[in-house]
Amino acid sequence: MSNSESRDEWTTGTRQAASHAVVAEALRQRIALGGFGPGDRLPTERELSAAFGVGRNTVRQAVRELADEGLVTTTLGRNGGTRVAPARPGGDGSRAAITATIRASLRDYMEYRLAIEPYAARLAAERGAGSARRELVAMLATDVADLGEYHRCDTAFHLGIATAGGNEVLAEAVTRARAEMFVGGNALWLGSDWGRVYPAERDFGSAFREEHEAIALAVLSGDGDAAEARMRDHLHDSHRQFLALLDQFAAQD
Repeated sequence: MSNSESRDEWTTGTRQAASHAVVAEALRQRIALGGFGPGDRLPTERELSAAFGVGRNTVRQAVRELADEGLVTTTLGRNGGTRVAPARPGGDGSRAAITATIRASLRDYMEYRLAIEPYAARLAAERGAGSARRELVAMLATDVADLGEYHRCDTAFHLGIATAGGNEVLAEAVTRARAEMFVGGNALWLGSDWGRVYPAERDFGSAFREEHEAIALAVLSGDGDAAEARMRDHLHDSHRQFLALLDQFAAQD
């Protein structure tokens, strides 16, 4: 086995071993913030797997960890599933601290993404293959029915830009930043009131096109300055959206 193969195997194993703990912590925070209240049924394994971008076995391990802590209970049968256990005394006292921690973590990830993704967009515009740049524009026509599909399309778009630039190190940095940010963050947005971000008449397909069109067209035209600027604007807007969702939890105190 080559050194690179050994390193890849070790890295993959480490991520897989840690991922269930990350998912468990994200769900733990979501429960603590009141997003899933006592007696509420958690999304299915399939739904959680799609939302987090991890395997169903990873979700199963995470839920088992929460069950061992007494935070959830699982029953079998047609009406079974995993539900949040009754609230324990003093459980809401940590909500403000948890929200503050998530807000700080979100700031750190968004600052990092602002440091790397605008430049990735510039590279995609200036030296990306024509087929890769056209594919980014083609993505804008994708039907996006719900939040889960939005997340998958959004990820495909951002990673498509990072890959098109031809810098493997930068593409890996973008991939890891998104994976680490969204595995933890997606539990927070499940069941959130997205009306704070999108008007009721605006569907996720329209939102995806409107938020990414300027970037895609700048990349297609080969305008590195515009691609970099539009990506920076998009990330600032995304940060504001996430903060608006976090404000929902702060308002519950």
